[in-house]
Parts: sequence; C-alpha cells; structure tokens
Amino acid sequence: MGEAVDRIVLQAAEHFSAGRPDHAEALCAEALRIAPDHLPALHLAAVAAFVTDRAADGAALLGRVFNIDPDHAPALVTLGDALAVKGEQEGAVAAFRRALVRRPDDAGLHNKIGVALGELSRFGEAEAAYRRALALDAHLTRACFNLAIVLAEQGRLMEAEEAYRAVIAREPSYHGVWLNLGNLLADQMRLSEAGAAYRRALDADPDDPGLLCSLGAVLYRQGLLEAAIAAYHRAIACAPDNAPALRLLGLVLHEAGHLVEAAEIYRRSLALDASDHVIASNLGACLSELGLLDEAIASCEHALLLKPDYAAAWTNLGIIFEKQERAGDAVAAHRCAVVADPGYAKGHANLAVALRNAGDIDEALAVSHRAIALDPEQPLAQYNHAHFLLMNGDFVNGFEAYRWRRKCKTLSDGDPTFSEPEWQGEPLKGRTLLLFAEYGLGDALHFVRYLPMVTAMGGKIILQVQPALAALLRQLPDVTVIARGEALPPFDLQLPLMSLPRIFGTTLGTIPADVPYLHPDPAKLSRWRAALAGVTALKVGVVWAGNARHKGDKQRSLPAEAVLPRLVMQGVQLYSLQKEPRPEDGEVLAALGKDVIDLAPALGDFADTAAAVAALDLVIAVDTSVAHLAGALGRPVWMLTPYALDWRWLRDREDSPWYPTMRLFRQRSPREWDGPLMRISAALAVLAANAEG
Repeated sequence: MGEAVDRIVLQAAEHFSAGRPDHAEALCAEALRIAPDHLPALHLAAVAAFVTDRAADGAALLGRVFNIDPDHAPALVTLGDALAVKGEQEGAVAAFRRALVRRPDDAGLHNKIGVALGELSRFGEAEAAYRRALALDAHLTRACFNLAIVLAEQGRLMEAEEAYRAVIAREPSYHGVWLNLGNLLADQMRLSEAGAAYRRALDADPDDPGLLCSLGAVLYRQGLLEAAIAAYHRAIACAPDNAPALRLLGLVLHEAGHLVEAAEIYRRSLALDASDHVIASNLGACLSELGLLDEAIASCEHALLLKPDYAAAWTNLGIIFEKQERAGDAVAAHRCAVVADPGYAKGHANLAVALRNAGDIDEALAVSHRAIALDPEQPLAQYNHAHFLLMNGDFVNGFEAYRWRRKCKTLSDGDPTFSEPEWQGEPLKGRTLLLFAEYGLGDALHFVRYLPMVTAMGGKIILQVQPALAALLRQLPDVTVIARGEALPPFDLQLPLMSLPRIFGTTLGTIPADVPYLHPDPAKLSRWRAALAGVTALKVGVVWAGNARHKGDKQRSLPAEAVLPRLVMQGVQLYSLQKEPRPEDGEVLAALGKDVIDLAPALGDFADTAAAVAALDLVIAVDTSVAHLAGALGRPVWMLTPYALDWRWLRDREDSPWYPTMRLFRQRSPREWDGPLMRISAALAVLAANAEG
C-alpha cells in the first residue's frame, strides 16, 4: 500500500510541475484517503492550496504536517513562503531558519532568508545570507542579483555594480539586471552608461513603458530633450493611458519649446487625473507662452482651486498678469507665492521683477537678495539680481553676478560659445584673445569702449560682432574685426564683450567714458554734410521704437504718433532714423510730410548710420542701438527712458556716466510717457530758440 501511495504522490508532483495544481491536489486527496499521515502528500496538497489562493486550506494542511513532524524542512519553507507573500517577513525568517536546521547547505534557502531580511531593511544580515548562498552555490544567479540590491541599499555602489556585472557575465538576459544596473548608474550621474544599460534592457523587453520612461529620464538629464521625447512617445504608444509617462512627456515637450504639443499632452494628463495641480499649473504656463492668456489664467486658477497654497501656480499667474500689464495684480500674485512657500526662491525672484516693473525698486532689491540667499545657483535669478545691483550703482557685485547670464539658456540661445579658456585679465604676452558680442547691437556698441584697455595688455585682439556693425568697427585700431558667421582665425583665449567691466573692476568712478570712441567714415560723413548743408534749422534725428522682438519692447518703444507730432516745431527739421517702422507708423509719417524726412532708405549698415548721426545736431531716441551709437560718437543725444528697465541708466538721474553727451528723459512712474515727452518737447523748443538766436 505504501508503494501505491508513493506512486500517486509522484504523479501528483508531475501534474503540479506541469502547471496543473488542481490535478495534483485531487491525487493528493486520493493518497491521503489511503494514508492520512503521508507527509509528502500533505505537503504537496498544502502547496497546491496556497498556489490556488486557498491560504486557509494550505495552513490547515501544514498544521497536520507539523503535528507529525514539527521540523519538516520542506513544509517550513512553504510556510515561510506563505508568510512572506502575506508580508509577515519576521515569521518568514523564523520559518526559513527552522528549515535550515535540517538543510544547512541549501543555497536557495539562504537566498530566501536574504530576501525576507531585505524586506525588513536588515541589509547587513541579508548580505550575509546571500554571501552564504553563493559560497554554497557560486552559480546561484538570483542570489548574486539580490546581493547587488542590498549592497546598493547600503550605499556601496561600486560593490553593487560589480555584483550586477557578475550576473550579466553569467546570464546577460537575467530579468531586471540591466534595469537595476541602469538605475544604479543613473544615481551616480553616469548618464551615458545608464542609457546604454536601459537600451540593453529594452532589447529583451522593447515595449516596457517603465524602461522607456527610465531611458527618457536619463536622456532628459543629459540635455537630450528630443531623444527623451522620443522615448516617452514610445512609452505612451505601448500604454496610452500611462499617466506618469504622459506627465513626463508634457514636461519635456514644454521645456523643449514644443508648446502646442505640450499643451495637448498636459490636457490628456489632466483628463486622466483631474486632481493634478502641478500639471494644471504647468498647462497655465504653457498657454501663457502661447499667448493664450485668458485660458492660461483659467488653468492656473484651476490649479489653485485644487491646492490653494501651490506657490508655483501663484508665480505663473503673476507672470501672466505682468504680460497683461496688470502690475498690481502681478505683485499680489507673487506675494501669494512667497506666503504659500517662504522658501520658494523662484517665487521671491519673480516678485522682485514684478516690484521693479511696478516701480518699487528698493523693495525689489531686498526681495532679490532673499531669492539669492535661498538659492544661489538659480541662473535667471542671479541675472536679474545683477540688474538690481547695477541699477543701484553696485558695479563690483553687479558685474560679478552678471556672469550668470551665460548659464541662462533662454538668454544665451543663439549666442556664440567657444571651448577655449576664458580670459581672466592676465597679460596676454603675445597670445590671441577673441572678444565676442552678445545680445543686441546696442550692447556691442556700449562695450567696445573697453578695447583700448584690452589692447594695452599685449597680444592680438579679434573682435567678433554682428554683421551690421562690422564695417563701422573695422576702424578700431589694433583689432581684427570679424562679422559673426565668417570664419574665425585661431585664438588662445576668449571672453564676451560684456564681461570686460568685471575684468577691469569697473566702478561708477572708473567708467571709461572718453568720447568719441567711435568715428564715422570721413568720406560718408562728407557726403551727408553736403546733403544737409542747405538746412539752416536744427537737424534732429529721431528713433521712436526698437526691435519688436526684444522682451522689453513694450516698456521702451513708442508709436510714431506719440512722439513725432510733439517734436514738429519752428526751427527744427526732423529726420527719421527708424530702420524698421511699424505698419501703423506709415500714415503718421505721410501726414507729417516734409516735417519728417525719412533717412532709413539710405542707411545700409551702422557705418552709414554713424555718418548720418555725425552730420546731425541732435539725436532723440528711445533706448535703442542708435542712442548708444550717438553716445559713442560723442554726439548730443536725448533718450526717452523707461522708469526702471535697463540697469545702465541707473536711477533718478538725467545724465549718464557712460555717455557724457547723453541726456535722459525718464519716466517718473511706470508706463507714464506724457511727462518725459512733454519735457523733451519743451527742451527741444528751448534749444531751437537758442540756435536761432
């Protein structure tokens, strides 16, 4: 009878191994009817019960085993497995250790103990268990893999990496090893290696959304935004309702500037989770950048309904209000951001900008100091802080903080970059230095004043500037001028032009302000003087608007209708130097007729403009490159200046230490132009009367 029962149990075991636990259980029941205390049948029946989710039956069967043999090792292992599944890891460890009494050299059992100890965060004990398992069976891959996990949990990353690579050497396709290795490498910022590991993992499972998201995250951290977007798109193709993947895709699309698609993905994310206040706020920021300001406000307000103290949503709302020129509302929103999160550095930085635009420059400076104290590594905040410091005359600290402009992606996009070392002001000793222009034409004209100080340091100087300036600046002595886009000769060192004030330690008292430091072409100047020789009235050039693409254009530019009629008067002949008049300016110019003569068609580049300006008696301009040009030529220039836009015009003064021939007509409050226009008109009338007298 014993042999018959053993045969039945053997058949049951074969069925169980083949994935037929119901058949196995039925045969075990038959065996137990013949021999109720048959331990292998009881144990196999218990295992089958657990596998078919009948834990109570399994536990009862194990109880019968332990009544017969309290130290039955296979049953103790099964008990440990069952307890581990239920999350009762302490009990699992105890059961496995009891099993070890009879099976001390069972490598798999030591591995099970390690897993349970790891779940209890008892990583040192788990490590010992895995090492014992590997000592018993050096080829037990799962123990090596688990060892790597607990080494990583203990912060022993190099050892963990060695263990993962040992698994790969034995079994390159072992499930999870490339993913875990990728995560380990990513945590160490070894991003290229991490990406390679994730790609190996994807070879085995190309449609795993989690893997694709991990790859996308590494690519994003490498700055490879388009590749990251492709990875997230693949993840979503595999799982269209994968909320984390959609969320991440939206964020990367937004940062990469794909605003329309980013907004669409944000909306899909919100459709899956309408309570996601972060995505609602980000959608608001995205819509704001698209110019859909009313929709943007609605999205930010939705985010704040979900989480009233979400500081980023208040900040985004404040930025939108600034675009709508609602200065008071912008300040209020930014104040809400810093109340919601007093440690939110970006909130303080944006509040500072809003306060400046609203006219409260003293508080703006104080708030900006707070932003920098909270996060000194915030490039845009440092850049804005530099403006506050410089505006207040603190040139030493201001120009030091101004270095952060090179780390602001939104500011430096399109500017030249070079791999050669940056010049620190040391004697050049025969080396070649490249100085290059950044930003606008006016900035280049402003800072070429430093070139004589640079040439005095020895060496050769190459100056790279915008093409429109090349012909004018080629008259500078001891400098090779190259237009941007042309091939550069070899050079040893490089520096942006706008870093020269820092290099030379410029203060308010040491500004190199000898003018003129630029000169017109003599032949062109003679032609202009001849063309204007018959005009006895005061010859006044006018520029009323700058580049419409400039981010501060609304604050500095004016329509022709607001400026030109006020300047038409007895004894004055106006000349338009406006290179790109706005469409609405045409009618104004036509109506004024010969009162305003348009010189723009004769002005090819700045060499032409310089000659024309030098032939005039006065230039009246808003804050544009022509104002800088007139100042650099040492010509009288009156500039209409916003209340607090550009740092170089400082505060509360009507002169400029940069340009001795410049007179400032500044707003006395933000967006109020009537006052300065009235004053400039009156001053021009006085000048014309004196000229006639």
